[in-house]
Amino acid sequence: MNNRVLIAVLAVSLGSHSLRAAEDILVSSTRSNSIEQFAKNGTWLRTFATTGPYAPISMAQSPLNGEVFVTTEWTSGEAIGQLTNIILRYQVNGQFDTNWDTFQVVCNAPCSTSDTQSIAFDSSGNLWVATAYGEDLGGPIYIFEYLAAELTQPNPQPQPNPILANMYRGNQMAFIGSNICIAGFIDEDVQCFNTSTGKLTKDYRSEISASGLGIEPGGLAFDQDGRMYLTSIFKGQVVMETKPGGPIVALATLTSAPNLVNGNLVLVDGYLFVPTYYNPPPTVSTPDAVYVVSTVGTVTNFIVGGAPPNLGNDHLWGANWLMFYSTTF
Repeated sequence: MNNRVLIAVLAVSLGSHSLRAAEDILVSSTRSNSIEQFAKNGTWLRTFATTGPYAPISMAQSPLNGEVFVTTEWTSGEAIGQLTNIILRYQVNGQFDTNWDTFQVVCNAPCSTSDTQSIAFDSSGNLWVATAYGEDLGGPIYIFEYLAAELTQPNPQPQPNPILANMYRGNQMAFIGSNICIAGFIDEDVQCFNTSTGKLTKDYRSEISASGLGIEPGGLAFDQDGRMYLTSIFKGQVVMETKPGGPIVALATLTSAPNLVNGNLVLVDGYLFVPTYYNPPPTVSTPDAVYVVSTVGTVTNFIVGGAPPNLGNDHLWGANWLMFYSTTF
């Protein structure tokens, strides 16, 4: 499918929903310390926000007021490249609210670290935040819930009794029914938990292993039929369940090392949006890209980033996380 056909299809499918008609795309640009805004056809619109001394990682938008929350990593000093516990918060127009533009995740439990990566809002406007590191630092991953009402405060505090995921390294979270799931690429696993009780309800380790694909799950999504979609970080693959419960098959191979798909996966109307991240930093001849993959495996090169000195207007250098972003609230 060429770009013009893809754009036409996306315009029809996305425009058929009143909310999505008002959506753009945000991409976190880790190496340029910015969040870039694109139209649904991939055209760069503007720099939505800059992130100061922090590199943006994952993003989520409140369904209640449109605020955008962003997890970060350090960009200088001894901890350069390490995730932080600092979450940036932007108004729907991309500006800080100067009274409460950031908050810090603090474990009120015996966490080995409060550093975070994946965040997600539920339909009620509650924010779910997962610590990035778990058993590699001697404990589980903690998944905290911040109630929507608490997020109006300058220093919101999570609910007690966080969900505990016995995993080494967490990446994207996604909801399926009343469960929240988290992908763990070192674990080669996805675990799901009941959001009310915190109990483990599903462990995909055996199913992922049985695929024989050597999947290191990074991006995670579910369709309306409950089928799971994953990216495999180091193999550059997008994989899917043929039906709930498996088997899991390869859908497309997007890239290979040193390009990684260590960001997220977004499923919208039968299309999977996948940012790729070049490690070490890309050159002009090896740019980052955002791909679109249909659920039958057709791959389109959707957005192409850059690298100094040829960054271009979009400043997209280190594409990491993609989000559909509602512009009207």
